[in-house]
Amino acid sequence: MKNINRQRRGFTLILYAVMLTFIVASAGLALDVGTIYMIRARLSSAADAAALAAGRSVNLANTVTQATAAAQSTANSFFAANFPTGYFNTVGTPTVTPTFTQETDSYGNPTGVLDITVTASVKAPTYFMNIFRVSNITVSASSTASRRGLVMMLVLDESSSMNTPSSPTACAVMRQAAQNFITLFSPFDYIGLVAFDSTAHLSYPPSTSWGDGTLNTAIGNIICKNNTNTISALYLAYQEIKSVGLPLAENTIVLFTDGSPNGVSAVFPLRTQSDTRWSGLYSGAQQAGGVGEADTNHWTSLPSGCQDQGPVDPYLNSIGYSVNEEQPCTPPVICTSGTISGTITQWGDQDSWGATTWGLAAPTDSDTAPSWPSTCNKGNVKSSNLPSPDQYNMRHIIAYIPDTDKYGNSLHGIAVPTGTSPEGTVTNAADGTRRDTRDYWLFQTNSYCNSNVSPSCKNVGDLWSHHSSIGSGSNFFTSGPYAGHFRPDQPNSIVAASMNGTMDMANTIRSDTTYHPVIHVIYLTGNGTDSVDHEFLPIVANFPNIPVLPYDAGYVVGADTQPVLYANPAFNPDQESGKYFVTADKNQLTSLFAQLASEVLRLSK
Repeated sequence: MKNINRQRRGFTLILYAVMLTFIVASAGLALDVGTIYMIRARLSSAADAAALAAGRSVNLANTVTQATAAAQSTANSFFAANFPTGYFNTVGTPTVTPTFTQETDSYGNPTGVLDITVTASVKAPTYFMNIFRVSNITVSASSTASRRGLVMMLVLDESSSMNTPSSPTACAVMRQAAQNFITLFSPFDYIGLVAFDSTAHLSYPPSTSWGDGTLNTAIGNIICKNNTNTISALYLAYQEIKSVGLPLAENTIVLFTDGSPNGVSAVFPLRTQSDTRWSGLYSGAQQAGGVGEADTNHWTSLPSGCQDQGPVDPYLNSIGYSVNEEQPCTPPVICTSGTISGTITQWGDQDSWGATTWGLAAPTDSDTAPSWPSTCNKGNVKSSNLPSPDQYNMRHIIAYIPDTDKYGNSLHGIAVPTGTSPEGTVTNAADGTRRDTRDYWLFQTNSYCNSNVSPSCKNVGDLWSHHSSIGSGSNFFTSGPYAGHFRPDQPNSIVAASMNGTMDMANTIRSDTTYHPVIHVIYLTGNGTDSVDHEFLPIVANFPNIPVLPYDAGYVVGADTQPVLYANPAFNPDQESGKYFVTADKNQLTSLFAQLASEVLRLSK
């Protein structure tokens, strides 16, 4: 019996010894695993911080090579701040490697999303496993920050009004602000440039090579001249965004302008019948048998019986101008048939009478400016110092401005299902649909003033119905063969149609459910003699509200945002909403562009 008890005690000691070995091993292993777990958790957090910082750092370089080097340096710095050397007795210096990968769809096409992945590793010490000559274990972690790529088209107004005020001109300030703006973006971003006057110019196709200075040069080469064909500029920018083909990128148009659009690009029917349009502005003796313009050295004699001896406009006569309607021609034919394609623009102010209009110009550089059609009677040109005197007289052979432009946009404004406007701009337009429209708008009237801005006063426009005694009283022919159509002989009508078409062009762009473009707008008021408009550019940006203008009570000079007048009557919550900034101070442009950059730059984790 005693021998049995001794055997049991011996077995128990052996069992305890074995169990103790496992307990010590488990405790030692738990210590090593716990240490490794703690190190890996800290390593993962440090990799997260490094990935986000590396992603942001790509905006501090001009080329992909520089961006990669900047990302490596930034990743190392942020990693070291969150995981110092020797943390928890780790061995040696951790390795940190950032990589850049463009995501692709199921067909292998780039989507526009850039992944910035940071992989980090470090050697964690062991304590128990050191018994088995395993002195350390490599611990790794990775983190990925996703950044929507940017495809951005700058659309910059280079019309002649940008040459005011005095030096430095608004044009020079805009160039500098835009050059500063592009330095805030990444070499992985696509940036391009459309500069527009009467014609929209693709000055720089969207590219990731812009950081080599070529885009900076293209912006610096902008020369402000001519008119404002905003519709064609937006159309051209939109085509370039689609050509890049990155549907998940932040597809963006940044529109800068200093005034109302005044160019309509369309297929115009030729005038085959006589009507009562304006003959032109005379500031002196009338030239018998001629179609006079603002400069009476330039005129074209029309066929016999088409002298400018029609009725004189009573309003203009009362303020010292002599403007006649054309006398019906005999025979009543100006052109025999056909159409002509191009851009007609306002030449002078947004006048309600027959001040000079200009065109037809080429809508874009890829289009050809039309010549005088062979089906129209030209008469004898009397001009010695105009390169294209025909351009001043095209409006006499265009029958009317059609209801849609060459891009399919309605020239009667943007559809508004439910919104209302206190200004009366939301109504049944000339095409019979409910729209925010300038069909019935007179621009050079209702002066608003604010002594805190310069110039201190601007016209904001009003309905023709409130000023029926001025000019023709309408943007449309009210009688004759072209009754109900926009007049091509009246600058006010051209601006109205241009504003309508621009709003609808912006709506067409934002309706793209593949690329989801967003349009941001910076509006500099105060240049030239153009009227300012409360609703037009907020509608283009699809901004939710209509802010005050610099000429409204409540405007705050130098503020980033301005008080709201009322809700945007055409706001579409189903479309991308852009930012809208308005200022009368050209010196504020750089800060507004920079503020906009913070809206465009987006990084997600």
